[in-house]
Amino acid sequence: MPPQESWRFEQGLAQVRSDRTRGAAELARVGLRLLVDSALSLEASTTADWRRQLLERAQRLAQCRPSMAALRHLVEAWQATGIVTAGDTPLDEGRRIAMVAGEALIEQSLRATAQAADHLARHLGAGRILMTHSLSSTILAVFTRLAPRGVTAIVTESRPLQEGFRLAERLSALGIPTTLITDAQMGRFVARADAVIVGADSRCPDGSLINKAGTYLLALAAHDQGVPFYVCSERFKQRQTDWGDPEFEQMDPGEIEAPILAGVTVENGYFDRTPSHLISQWFDEQGEREHLLSTQSLTFYPLNL
Repeated sequence: MPPQESWRFEQGLAQVRSDRTRGAAELARVGLRLLVDSALSLEASTTADWRRQLLERAQRLAQCRPSMAALRHLVEAWQATGIVTAGDTPLDEGRRIAMVAGEALIEQSLRATAQAADHLARHLGAGRILMTHSLSSTILAVFTRLAPRGVTAIVTESRPLQEGFRLAERLSALGIPTTLITDAQMGRFVARADAVIVGADSRCPDGSLINKAGTYLLALAAHDQGVPFYVCSERFKQRQTDWGDPEFEQMDPGEIEAPILAGVTVENGYFDRTPSHLISQWFDEQGEREHLLSTQSLTFYPLNL
């Protein structure tokens, strides 16, 4: 294997693993592009050797962000096209199938994000005050659709890396009046909102939500104040029952910038779990959904390869 090609994959994998700026859907598409690049550039003496190397990389990529179901789903859907299971396909044909399948799934993912945002935007309507937490590409798409309709926003800073700052910048560019608050002010400001809208890193089989830490607190505050709490998420973020219990990723404690003190342990968990009874409604590319989405119905559209 050429060192340069291997280095590019390892660098890309490390970037996916350490990324703190992209949402789950966008990061899943970045990961899939990385696999497509590998499929096109991997050197191998036989198709079987090529598939073996590609499958090893796919497995590593699918497991590198355990809190984000979208990445694993896209990788597994890509594998299911026959890239790593077909018979004696010529190597050039295998590369072509890998590229076409990857591009089709990326397009499907983008389309699902847009459709989910369309459904929630129609449900919310004009002139609403909308509160959100963290930076979700799907929620940004909702705000983009509602910008001409007189909405305003309440945005949490979303520590420790302040994704809320970047969201506020984008909303400002859209001309949406925005109030930017510290995370600690969630409970005070949620009563001013007509609805809370958030994206998702994963949707669990029991209808609960895995998302940026602080989402659970915001959902509790919204429930207490009688404010609807909506989740907008593509269906490929659904975790499957056979995946087992979700893993909650821990990040570098140094991001919190806390002092180093004897006997004090700093934790920097990026995700929490919001139970289904705190969620008013899910919205995906098929519209409004019940709290429980059958994992058996989670399929990807047929790909024309």
